[in-house]
Amino acid sequence: MLALYLALLASSSYSEPFTYGATGNAAYSGLNWSMGSVLPSVTGLDINGLIYRYTTVKNTEDAMKVHVSNLNALGSGYIFRETDDWSGVPGNRITKSFALGNTPGVNWGNGSISVDGTGSVQDAVVVYSYRIDACYDPQLNPGCVGYVKPAPPVVDVEVYDTLEDELILAVLDSDTNFKYDQDGNRIVDDDNEEKETRLEMGLTASNNALTMLRVQGQAEIINAINLQTDLAMYYNSTINGGRYGDVKTLTDANLPDNSKALRNNLAQQLLHEEMVQMQYGE
Repeated sequence: MLALYLALLASSSYSEPFTYGATGNAAYSGLNWSMGSVLPSVTGLDINGLIYRYTTVKNTEDAMKVHVSNLNALGSGYIFRETDDWSGVPGNRITKSFALGNTPGVNWGNGSISVDGTGSVQDAVVVYSYRIDACYDPQLNPGCVGYVKPAPPVVDVEVYDTLEDELILAVLDSDTNFKYDQDGNRIVDDDNEEKETRLEMGLTASNNALTMLRVQGQAEIINAINLQTDLAMYYNSTINGGRYGDVKTLTDANLPDNSKALRNNLAQQLLHEEMVQMQYGE
């Protein structure tokens, strides 16, 4: 009966993007329980129903009240409390169910079944039905309405300004450094400019002198080479000697045929003809 009731409660209010479920018996190990160990540890969970059942053991004439309750986790008092008065009635079994208005699960504190008076509670069963909203936080699911694509993180870049560095400013302010105007052009003192001009003229004169000497040296070298290559001295030279005649003579002008070579040529010719006949199948 408990399972059937919870199934009907969940199916009657089912709609996307909600999923529904039910806890196990919260009072399985005793008459006091922590909701953190009963409910799933997820966000967007609401309690939408509660059902309990227990049996009382008592004398008919004894006064007895049973309280089934949950503390308010975010405030004082109770978020749920139901009292059954068993005074003047014999012990028996009772089952009750409650449809709750989707109260957030974070509001539900520790639960308990307590007794005022004389008597005891046995075979207690307490079950909570719940729903989970998958779009409780739209940013957790891109399929939820209201989901906003996260923007890339903004990188904080620290800009280093060299003109604010005390060490660099100290070097720039020293007398040994050059000075610059607002356009970034170097400011040259008159004395320095005059010294640079004299230095440039001296270097130019030196370069010209070296060039002149270099041209003169090349002309002298060429004339010395020309003197060494005078060929007139070879024109009147003579070589001692006369006419050189042949000393080797051929005594026999008639050379006999080489019979071995003739036989060899004939054998090769026969072999060639045999190969041609084999090629044409003869």
